[in-house]
Amino acid sequence: MAAYETEDGEPRYGKRLSPEELAAYLREQGIEPPGAPAPASRRVSAASADDAFRRRTGVAPSGRWGGGSGGPTPRRPHRWRILGVGLVLMLVLPPLLLVAGVMAAVDGSLTQGTPLGEGGAVYLEAGTAAGLYGTSATATTGCAVSDPDGVSVILDTPEAGVPYATFTARQSGAYSVSCPAGTSGLVVGPPMNFDRIPLAAVLILGAGACGVAGLVTTVVGAARARR
Repeated sequence: MAAYETEDGEPRYGKRLSPEELAAYLREQGIEPPGAPAPASRRVSAASADDAFRRRTGVAPSGRWGGGSGGPTPRRPHRWRILGVGLVLMLVLPPLLLVAGVMAAVDGSLTQGTPLGEGGAVYLEAGTAAGLYGTSATATTGCAVSDPDGVSVILDTPEAGVPYATFTARQSGAYSVSCPAGTSGLVVGPPMNFDRIPLAAVLILGAGACGVAGLVTTVVGAARARR
């Protein structure tokens, strides 16, 4: 015999209730029996609380971002952001890197130089080392330089096919430059700094890489923006 029951099989402490008596007792105490559905008023109150929470925070009770009656819809990132990054990589950075590479190679010679124009004349001090720069591969081909006395000055072309040549002014005065294609667009300035050629090459290659990456990013961004 169990220690918590009497000889008659009744509980030693309290009284054993039938299921009907237990249900009636729970109703009297305001306690819902196990498995019983919640009252309609309580279900309505819970639904109202959920709706109020969703309106106040924008988050469904399950923790997901709530949308309309069709269910939660997650927030989408700004769809134009990738397109904007691609345009910057493709249109802004490559020209900047290209200009930086050229300026590193010429050591700022183009900004310190003198455009020849149609006249082809430039004033130089005696002993000045000068570089003749062009904008095309054949710009300096066949060019000649004369000193103030009309004597030809030797032009040195460091690399074949490169629109660049150097010469040294032997005396102060106006030097005359003549080219088969004309002197418009040519510049006479300080010689190129060949020690910076590797840096210039890296910058120019970086400009090309940024252009390609920008093109790919722009295509991807445009495709996502259309969705």
